Amino acid sequence: MRHFTAILLTTALLAVPAIAQQSSAPSPASATATIGELTQIRARMQALGAELGSLPQDSPRRSEIKEESARLSEQMRRYSEHTTPFTVRVPIDTRLVEISNRMSPDFGPEPMKGTSRRTFINHFADTVERDLLARGSHASISVDVPLAMVTITGPQWEVQEAKGALQEALPAYLERVQLLEAVELTSRDAQRFRREQEQFIQRERSTVNINWEGGTLGDLVKAVRSTVECNVVLAEQSVGTLAIPALSVNRVTPDVFFQSLQSIPLAEDRRLTVTVVAPESKPTDGKSSALETLPVIVIAEKPRAASTNAASTTIQRIIDLSEWPGAEGAGMKRLIEAIDFAMQANGTAEQMKIRFHEPSRILFAKGPSDSIRLVDEIVDAIRHQK
Repeated sequence: MRHFTAILLTTALLAVPAIAQQSSAPSPASATATIGELTQIRARMQALGAELGSLPQDSPRRSEIKEESARLSEQMRRYSEHTTPFTVRVPIDTRLVEISNRMSPDFGPEPMKGTSRRTFINHFADTVERDLLARGSHASISVDVPLAMVTITGPQWEVQEAKGALQEALPAYLERVQLLEAVELTSRDAQRFRREQEQFIQRERSTVNINWEGGTLGDLVKAVRSTVECNVVLAEQSVGTLAIPALSVNRVTPDVFFQSLQSIPLAEDRRLTVTVVAPESKPTDGKSSALETLPVIVIAEKPRAASTNAASTTIQRIIDLSEWPGAEGAGMKRLIEAIDFAMQANGTAEQMKIRFHEPSRILFAKGPSDSIRLVDEIVDAIRHQK
């Protein structure tokens, strides 16, 4: 159907001289009227071509269409001076240039011709050209982006038609692109806000943010654990009853927060000592990330001179570690170091005896009862590290 229409239009155009005589430029009013008449003739020829393509070969209507097409071709010949090959260069509107410099179009698989970089200038020209082609126009539109010029080539009247089509289509196209730009800007702002909000929440969940009005150390540890995941071990039950004065901190990691408690003087000149046992980092094969584990924070009361010789019941403990995967190598090393740190902190290191029987994976501990309880807590905390 479209092929037949093209034949009709081409036949009409070839019927005029290849090079037309130069004539004085028509007035704008007469030029507009001429383009309007030629547009009607072309539209009618298209309609006839479409109708002819749908008719059977023996239809009497076919001869009527051919006769009318011949009359239309004759009418087209009267406008031979308007159908000569013609080329015009038109400046690209500066508003379209500014938008193309700010952003690039994203129209998915929509084809574009004559350019490797997608710009709104090219897309606009291609859109108008496709619209003209659908009307049966032979005008072609090309873009010279560096020079900000549009070149229109074709029969003179169709070149003028294309020039007018570019001007008429531009306002609506600019409005559409500006709307897309506003939507894209809003989307980028929303995405940035979501990222910042997620980062803020992550910081809040991984750091201590607390306005402490005062209370026992045990309650403070519970308050911190309710908002931040951390491993905290109290060396002795009595440590949890120590009164911690009011304090306020924001965005402090748990280990730094609890270590800072060492600098706070407590009642009766008592002080805390805090030991952080950090897990050893293990090399990865590059394909999987290392399991992220948390350090163990051991809090004890700093021994005072008056209490260093206090009597304490000596007991022993046998701890079965056979079901703990970490009871070998680096895992046992971390456990022994954590126990040693805690014993140094509560002043019972010299009274403690720790032995590990590797074949049976049994840990032997002997020393003051409070220290043995502390060993139990440390073993439990490290065995349940995430």
